[in-house]
Amino acid sequence: MTIAFSRRTIMKQFTGVAAGAALVSAGGALLAPASAVAADTTWRRSTSANGWSIPNARSSSTGTCDIQGTGLTVALRRGDAATVLAYLAQRFHYDVARLEGDRGEIVGYRADRKVRADFESNHLSGTALALYPENYPLGVTGNFFPYQVTAIRDILAELGGVVKWGGDMKPAMESMFFIDVPPQSQQLGQVAATLTAWQTTPSKGAGTQNVEDPKRVEASKKLAKSQKA
Repeated sequence: MTIAFSRRTIMKQFTGVAAGAALVSAGGALLAPASAVAADTTWRRSTSANGWSIPNARSSSTGTCDIQGTGLTVALRRGDAATVLAYLAQRFHYDVARLEGDRGEIVGYRADRKVRADFESNHLSGTALALYPENYPLGVTGNFFPYQVTAIRDILAELGGVVKWGGDMKPAMESMFFIDVPPQSQQLGQVAATLTAWQTTPSKGAGTQNVEDPKRVEASKKLAKSQKA
């Protein structure tokens, strides 16, 4: 079953909270409280949080990938990471919520080194995918209906645990998914090879799964226990 938008779209939550009132000096001037001074959140490492190298602006290690069935594209790390994440997006489109538009709703590789949580640095290596990040922002949970969470869990289990959901992180970001194995992972290569083979195999791949199958549900629950932060 496909739905255009999820609970986050139906029931917006407003999370903006004032950082604190301004202080008044003896002379009557307004002074910003110390808490209002923004911390430097620049990611300075040469690798992202999941251990993948961060390419420079002229690198060819990232490229545009099609998300089959949507007419949309996303920039990702070329190779197995792109194969896996693009498939995840395709299944999200079929089983969780439709992916539509091209106004920043789908974010893969990005060069901006400002991060709010360490796992966001995985975008810098092209090994992360955010689907509607404005609808499912950092630190807000309960965005999806139960059946949508069941579908997300099924996707992760189908991918053999090589991808982790931001909804399992602290703080959570339910729009985000990222590669959770190191470069040259044999498991990642095996999953990518399977997904590639499914592209030419009838009754295989995105759109063919019964996410309520008891065996699939059990596998999903088992993986969820091991992946939750």
